[in-house]
Amino acid sequence: MTLRWPTFKLDLGSSLALAFFLLSMLLTMLLTLAIDTTVSRQVKSEIGTNLAELAAQTTNHLDRSMFERYREVQLISQRTGLDGGPERLQQTRQTLNTLQQTYPYYAWIGLTDTQGQVKAATQGLLEGVDVSARPWFINANKGVYVGDVHEAKLLAKLLPNPTNDPKRFVDVAFPYRDASGAVAGVLGAHIAWQWATDIAQSIVAPVARERQVQVVIVGADGKVLLGPKPFEGQVAPVHNTASAEGRSDFGVATWPDGREYLVGYSASRGHMAYPGLGWRILVLQDLDEAYAPVKALRQQVLLGGVAIAALFSFLALVAARAITRPLLVLADEAQRIETGETVAIDPGEAVYAEVAALSSSLSSLLGSLQQKENDLKQLNATLEKRVGQRTTELLKAMATVRENEYRVRAIVESAQGAFVAMNFQGQISGWNSQSEKLLGWQRGEVMGHSLFDTLIPARFVKGWQDAFHNFLATEQAGFINQRMERLVLTARGEELPVEMSIALVNTDKLKFFSAFLYDISERKAVERMKSEFISTVSHELRTPLTGIYGSLSLLVSGMAGELPADVKPLIEMSHSSTERLIRLINDVLDVEKIESQSMQYHFRVLPLRPLVAQAVAATQAFADQYGVRLLLEEDPPGAPPTLVRADADRLVQVVVNLLSNAAKFSPTGGATVQVRIESHATGVRLSVRDHGIGIPDEFRSRVFERFAQADASDRRQKGGTGLGLSICKSIVEAHGGQIGFASTLGQGTTFQVDLPVASNEAA
Repeated sequence: MTLRWPTFKLDLGSSLALAFFLLSMLLTMLLTLAIDTTVSRQVKSEIGTNLAELAAQTTNHLDRSMFERYREVQLISQRTGLDGGPERLQQTRQTLNTLQQTYPYYAWIGLTDTQGQVKAATQGLLEGVDVSARPWFINANKGVYVGDVHEAKLLAKLLPNPTNDPKRFVDVAFPYRDASGAVAGVLGAHIAWQWATDIAQSIVAPVARERQVQVVIVGADGKVLLGPKPFEGQVAPVHNTASAEGRSDFGVATWPDGREYLVGYSASRGHMAYPGLGWRILVLQDLDEAYAPVKALRQQVLLGGVAIAALFSFLALVAARAITRPLLVLADEAQRIETGETVAIDPGEAVYAEVAALSSSLSSLLGSLQQKENDLKQLNATLEKRVGQRTTELLKAMATVRENEYRVRAIVESAQGAFVAMNFQGQISGWNSQSEKLLGWQRGEVMGHSLFDTLIPARFVKGWQDAFHNFLATEQAGFINQRMERLVLTARGEELPVEMSIALVNTDKLKFFSAFLYDISERKAVERMKSEFISTVSHELRTPLTGIYGSLSLLVSGMAGELPADVKPLIEMSHSSTERLIRLINDVLDVEKIESQSMQYHFRVLPLRPLVAQAVAATQAFADQYGVRLLLEEDPPGAPPTLVRADADRLVQVVVNLLSNAAKFSPTGGATVQVRIESHATGVRLSVRDHGIGIPDEFRSRVFERFAQADASDRRQKGGTGLGLSICKSIVEAHGGQIGFASTLGQGTTFQVDLPVASNEAA
């Protein structure tokens, strides 16, 4: 016996009621969810923004207050006659005591001599004590006038401490001068850290009456300077990139106590002359407490959504009944028409517009059925005629396509360049007569064959395949519509230099690359002749110039006797000009070798540091002309030697060139060029850093071009051929490395050479 489940067939009214009910529930819930999400996000943003605003206000108050102390100490240090005899020191001590009384956060203010001995101080504390080792005294003499938070040392036991908490100060110190303008010592002030605590509490106190918020001050090293005791000294777990850029923002973070906090933060940027200490001000509130209004709002929105859904469901039921009533009337009349009765379809007067339109359409349908039947007969009679017309039009269109195909083929055949078409997999699909003449293959010999197996030399196949694969993956290719010089194979297996331009056809029906190739072997021969000519002329010029340079060197050195005073400047000018001309010829020869690919390298595995030290020693005499010192930084103790596979002479040439440039563009007299060797994950980096004027922005893209020189008058006065960095780039790349630079106007330039490291086994 087979059991069958009873089936239920709902009428239209019930179906519409159920559909309206489900739809209203769905739309209401979606709307409720959207409102909840939008409003919750907005409320959360407002709460976080309020905390960020508190942080910004606290930061502003701290910076302005610190600026006042900075300015007070600076103004006092600019007074004349701070030191002197006992009477003058007594007046200075009274002034300092008065200043301390006007601003009680001054824990101590003192005046020292140039050796760091305290001559006068508030309440006489530390007078006669040597403070030359204290950071505030040292930094003031170096031009750093504000010190970060630190615990008291000498004053820890001298100042009253009712709370027994460690005393912490912020230092402000300026050198002061005597009547002659010479530095006579340092005026320093210790500001009690309670100053920052009181300012922070004054900002958040009105808010703290309603919300439990905490202020945290984070130092430049990321550690908490001020805040709840468990947090002090800990690293603040907030990724406050925005505050580092000087903006206020907020975020959520888990702090060392394991709780999540909503954090508003802002960065100290100083105020006017006060440069700031890199502090970041954070305002914390427990995340659950901060978002409690959001939770309450979400509950209200949810309850409201449920009520609205219930209301809409009831209205849907009423609407479904009203909709189906006239439809039932129409269904009854349609059944009567089906039985053959002549019935005028009339939905009644009280009906909505859609049912009236349906009734009118049914009436019109009944009246036009006969007419449609007659029209169908006439249509069948004319159908054959129309098919014939369409066939004729199609044949004409196909003829037009063939004509266009012949036209394109004629254009390709008449082109002066060799034409090669290929699909996206590299199979050749087009070949004109110029291709047969240029490359030697007949059309039937290459059609359908792979481009990589016929035209591309074996050593370049992988590069072409990678370019095609990249296009298939990204639909982007850098070789499209670019004029390129490449080598291709002829039918005889010879390599032929050609200039090539590739176009892309990528439509729904046509997908291929089209390339035109032009023979440039004669142009390459002319270029080789030019390079040989330059090389010959340079060699012929260098021989007599070497003799002239040697003779002038003897005259300049005085080995041929003392030169007359009016002759010596002319000889020295000729000597430097000849030396510069020889360098230019050597650079031109190197460039010619690089262009002709005849530069020879003798690679060996060598330790890098001795080569760099050799270059530093060889260039120091040149740097002495500018009063510049070349400094090679030492390796860390116990560090193994760094090995590279290099041509020693060429690598020394690169370092000498970089050092010479750095010396020329460093400030004359006492400047230092720093040379550093450091290993990293992928190799070793050699850095040459100067402290010159830097490289102008508009010139940076042309630094490594041949004959490139900046337009600044200072750079033109330094001389040079503009070839050195181009040669360095070619040599470094021949070693499998890269050369680059980083420059800041007014602060200097650092050139970086990255080389692969050779293994000990290779050595």
